Amino acid sequence: MVILENCASYDHDAVKAAVKAIFDASGGIEKLVTPGTKVALKPNLVAKRKPEEAATTHPAILRAVAELCAEAGGVVTVCESPGGVYDKAVLKGLYKGTGIEEAAQAAGAELNFDLSVTKVDNPEAMYQKTLEILAPLAEADVVINLAKLKTHGMMVYTGAVKNLFGAIPGIGKAEYHFKMPDYASFANTVIDIFLAVKPAFSIIDSVVGMHKDGPTAGEPFEAGLLLGGDNAFEVDRVALDLISARTERVPMAKEAISRGLMPADIDAVELAGDLSLTDARKRLTGFVVKYNDDFSRLHFSDGFLGKLMSKMVKPKPVFTKKCRSCGECARLCPVKAITVEKGKRAKADLDKCIRCYCCQELCRFKAVKIKKTPITKLAQKL
Repeated sequence: MVILENCASYDHDAVKAAVKAIFDASGGIEKLVTPGTKVALKPNLVAKRKPEEAATTHPAILRAVAELCAEAGGVVTVCESPGGVYDKAVLKGLYKGTGIEEAAQAAGAELNFDLSVTKVDNPEAMYQKTLEILAPLAEADVVINLAKLKTHGMMVYTGAVKNLFGAIPGIGKAEYHFKMPDYASFANTVIDIFLAVKPAFSIIDSVVGMHKDGPTAGEPFEAGLLLGGDNAFEVDRVALDLISARTERVPMAKEAISRGLMPADIDAVELAGDLSLTDARKRLTGFVVKYNDDFSRLHFSDGFLGKLMSKMVKPKPVFTKKCRSCGECARLCPVKAITVEKGKRAKADLDKCIRCYCCQELCRFKAVKIKKTPITKLAQKL
């Protein structure tokens, strides 16, 4: 079951009422949390961004969930690993800069600074049968997933399932990009990581989401709603329907459907809450989804000319005049395809580039754009 609730603003009382309604429709917070339960809240804190930028889970959502868990007797810890360097100083700045520190303090929740990892078995996985995830997530009695409704340069969409990629510590994420450079295998790896953590409940912050060039450089989109449920794949399926995304062109959705984890038909999802699917869809009218598979929809021969044409039409990262030559993109690039000279814009070696767009996702100056060729744009209509 997926619950859709109206939530017009991030006012504390309004958010808490909507979050409580979501839990109540699923059997109540007490179904998940009893006195002494160790609860780990996993927000989307991809990078240090202010709440109003809509790149991270809003602190009001986290505060409301933390308070409800505490009222049920739970011991609550906020746990996240952003992209890039993962250490205590980075975490401290992240929590503070995103407003999560203040929200956690107001709710009586702890902020995690434990950097240790735990190896877990993952029998349901396709690729990652064993993997290392953040110890506080592995050791929690209950994990509650607090995602953000956003577009994504590589995966097209990021919501409940993709949010658990943050269970991988810091630059360890780059290793997965390196080993799984094609979109299908990377999507399946993200699904595997989700299955290793198995959050008990997922809520997507859609009060203000992000469209166009997400997950960090896009534009805020006011939808005024929350959705949640105990099946993250169903929650994502509803979210994809709301933004009119084509599931066959969203790598995670396509692979999850093929694995029998996500329903292909939206009618297979049971819905509840004070918003109908029709009314909720209207809230997302105009939400822009940018697909990344346009070049693959064009068919070329396997010869030299075909390979050359294929290379020419692939979307590519372009560094704009906003680039500060800080070198962070070069340090974090999984395949070391980026070089930076002092005082000059960064450059990407497109022969090495795997189109993961981590450079776009992690650039704090929003200096990276994903450029499509005219030929590729034509393919969007196919």
